[in-house]
Amino acid sequence: MNQSQKLLFLLLRAALFEEKIDASKFVEADWIQIFNLSDIQTVSSLVLDGIGMLPHSVLQMPLDKKMLLIAKMQRMEQINTLHRSVIVKIDKALKAEGIQAVFMKGQTVALRYPNPLHRTPGDIDFVVAPEDFDRTMAVMEKIGKVDHGLVHEHHGMAWVDGVTVEPHYKVHNYQRPSTDQAMQEMFSSVFPDKLFSADIDGYAVPVFSPTFESVFLISHMVNHVYEEGLGLRQVIDYAIFLHHCADKIDWMQHHEWLYRMRMERAWRIFTCICVEYLGLSLPSQVEPFSYNERKWAAALVEDIMRVGNFGRGEYVFEHHGLMDAWKNYCWVAKRCLHLNFVCPSEARWWIISKVKRFFWKKKKERKDEKDIRDDEGEFAIRWNNCDSLAFRIVLGYQNGSDGGEGRNKGY
Repeated sequence: MNQSQKLLFLLLRAALFEEKIDASKFVEADWIQIFNLSDIQTVSSLVLDGIGMLPHSVLQMPLDKKMLLIAKMQRMEQINTLHRSVIVKIDKALKAEGIQAVFMKGQTVALRYPNPLHRTPGDIDFVVAPEDFDRTMAVMEKIGKVDHGLVHEHHGMAWVDGVTVEPHYKVHNYQRPSTDQAMQEMFSSVFPDKLFSADIDGYAVPVFSPTFESVFLISHMVNHVYEEGLGLRQVIDYAIFLHHCADKIDWMQHHEWLYRMRMERAWRIFTCICVEYLGLSLPSQVEPFSYNERKWAAALVEDIMRVGNFGRGEYVFEHHGLMDAWKNYCWVAKRCLHLNFVCPSEARWWIISKVKRFFWKKKKERKDEKDIRDDEGEFAIRWNNCDSLAFRIVLGYQNGSDGGEGRNKGY
């Protein structure tokens, strides 16, 4: 880990847990590199919070750079405020139709941050029962926009007040079949009867129990490790979660669920990073880490700092043909082999499932093309059977012909 990365972690520890900073370490700091790192990891506002605890004498940066960073943080606060209002709007609209949803990740995690408006926002995620998904998308269409062609393996796509929303009909899609089945069974055991609520501007938003949320956040990080790349933001989410919720977790149930998903080691590694690198106090329910766990945590941190949030520090996924698909597969396969130690069962299945997902997408593309051709054919049949002369004149035609003397030149 280089000097700028070490200083980045010191600033994050101060922002998250008010750890005192040794200002002398920042006298010769490369602020440009620190800010570039914070952008790659999507933690720039937290870094600014940490900088606020330093004396002005060590902040050797141009005034215009300071103003730009402050403006960026203010913009982030505005976006987060909008996200919070959209969550409330969505939940009210769904409840009006008798649909139970539960919100996850994003803003629900941000509520525990020292300043909830300083977590870099992504999209809004919520999950409904599979049988309610079609009605949910209809509600989304009423209050925003929906792209029916962008239904993924476990969620759809919508936009409300300009904010990207992912309505899920599955909590997530896991590569190892028995892990996927375990998560769906766990979800069924808590939804909708065992939900909790979180306060967003005076409105009670449905969220998962701390026990389920912990397991979900861990499994979500595992997926990021092997696909687009795990960023510091996701690990910080879990550190903040443990800081506030360790005493609320049913640890016996927690370990049983992790065992079913084969993610006990991943949980230990992620928690080790939270403690050793981000400054989380070791929860009393967590045993001290072994030499191997510390070694694995160090290797994963090295990858996190190189790859960044969603891989933006190393690789950008492209989706324009077979060559891009092959490059994407090679990148993921390499990660699965290199980071196999995090969660071996998922790593093996990721290599297999990327091939399966490629053919699934190709099959879906062919189906979409067929639907378009069918729609065009149906329109042609209706056109040829149309006896309304007025209808054809409006479109610029006469006598059912689109050429020659039949064209109505007045239109």
